[in-house]
Amino acid sequence: MALGAAPAPAQEVAQAPPAYDDPAQDILIEGIGFSKLILEIEQNGAVARLPGFAGLLPLLEKNLCWSGLFSLHGGVSRHCRLRSRPSRTDMRLRFAGSGTALGVRLQDAGPEELVLFEDVLELAEPVTEERVIDLVNRIAQRITGEPGLLGSTIAFVLRQPGYSKVIVATTTHGERLKLISANRDISLLPHWSPSGDALAYTVLGRNGSAVYYHSMLREGGLNRESRFLTARTGLNSGGAFSPDERRLAFTMSPNGSADLYEYDFQSGRTRRLTFRDGIETSAVWSPSAKELLFVSDRSGTPQIYLLDMESLEDLRLTFESGYNADPKWSPDGEQILFTKRIGRTDQIHIMDRYGENVRSVTSGPHDSEQAEWSPDGKQIVFTSNRSGVFKLYVVSADGTNLRRLTHTPERFEESSPSWTWRRMPR
Repeated sequence: MALGAAPAPAQEVAQAPPAYDDPAQDILIEGIGFSKLILEIEQNGAVARLPGFAGLLPLLEKNLCWSGLFSLHGGVSRHCRLRSRPSRTDMRLRFAGSGTALGVRLQDAGPEELVLFEDVLELAEPVTEERVIDLVNRIAQRITGEPGLLGSTIAFVLRQPGYSKVIVATTTHGERLKLISANRDISLLPHWSPSGDALAYTVLGRNGSAVYYHSMLREGGLNRESRFLTARTGLNSGGAFSPDERRLAFTMSPNGSADLYEYDFQSGRTRRLTFRDGIETSAVWSPSAKELLFVSDRSGTPQIYLLDMESLEDLRLTFESGYNADPKWSPDGEQILFTKRIGRTDQIHIMDRYGENVRSVTSGPHDSEQAEWSPDGKQIVFTSNRSGVFKLYVVSADGTNLRRLTHTPERFEESSPSWTWRRMPR
């Protein structure tokens, strides 16, 4: 695992099959403004008898569901299938074929039945999930104009019993784990750059913590330009990339005061952003790059603040509860995910960019926290100890189709997810 004698998430972790249908559900997620498309799946007996079709259809339905775009009417699998006939249908997926050629056609459900997407799959070739992922991603891009998310990468912190925390990555399907951090110290708080070409994270050693820049671009088999950006003493943490990736915001304490700083990759210069008593952490840029969210305990408890990047004036956004943390901008900059303590448990909430219209995302007797938007804002990944140990879960932004992301052994702990469009690094 690149940690001396540690076992092997650097390669692959033995994983038990996931249990996606859990009647003991205690995470109650309210709708948060995104309505999925109602997709009706149509098939006929002749198509159903095509060789390979029986194996293809469940894979196709699962990946249509996990794309975060659709709720399914018809079909054969349990994945995001509507239990009753919907009041509307937005699109229809139809099949036709002969021999081993299967035609797939997506049509608008309006009276003109406009063809939105069509393709032909050769069923004589093995029906692999990779082929289905490619098909669904192309459907997603056709109807949204954005790349499909299936097969993209989620980095997170993994702790195996008896070993230090490391940064690993997995796909949207939790298929395998790949080690990213490669040091003997504790690695925390991963944050992808917008392009997915780099990852910033915190390394905690004996003398303090430091911010590390990890390039995902490789030359000659080696990662290029990976380096520490701060000293390895004192309180240094975080690492949020600006939308243009030219700057990085993080916490640094060169004089004993933990404030926010901005590092410019082109000039190599660092600028101080906050000048208050208390610890200022968890910086994250707005999509416009004009503002920065952060957490400060200057009031006596952790609260969320908004910093204007031109004037460097800040505004407190949260007042209810003695603990508000983990702020994350939605991709459109209109909503903020955050963790709020309710009684004795931490729960995920959403507020608008002004700190108002707060609504709960999770509830129940267990902690749910450290939520992160998918790059398209249609899904949320977060960590929860509802199984007794913190594990990662994914849910659609409308509160449906909750599923466990990873399949790691029971005692492995998972936290701090960060999601990028980038495909899983090899």
